[in-house]
Amino acid sequence: MPVVFLFPAAWYYKRVEKIDKIKEKASNLAKKYDLDLLVLFGSQVSGRTHKKSDYDIGFISKHPKGLEEEIRMEFELSEDLRVGKIDLVNLKKASPLLMKSVTDNSILLYQREPTLYARFKIYALKLFIEARRLFDLREVVIQKFILKHSPR
Repeated sequence: MPVVFLFPAAWYYKRVEKIDKIKEKASNLAKKYDLDLLVLFGSQVSGRTHKKSDYDIGFISKHPKGLEEEIRMEFELSEDLRVGKIDLVNLKKASPLLMKSVTDNSILLYQREPTLYARFKIYALKLFIEARRLFDLREVVIQKFILKHSPR
């Protein structure tokens, strides 16, 4: 028998309204700064938030963005959404582990082309699989170091 989770309707609709508001503001920002993709990820998507939770928003742009422009975008989003802290992440510079985390738990806010979000997910998974051997090797090296230097 399938398990069914029931959520209070008010909570669900409030969350949907919040996401819709974020999508609208994100779409405006994406067009203003010539962005290709914007996604919401992290605690705001998983639902594990607290009073000081930030909003993690990842972006992809064809054209490189300087630090000053990224700060301006972050500030503008924070002001538009009236939220405390936004952590804006350039997904082109993200590690394979972070990219995989984003693909596992994110909400699409804006995409310039219809398949861009799907292509990003495929690319992120490919990078993660390629890097997995390095993660495994690092684990072996750490275990050897611990065994060698631990008191007996």
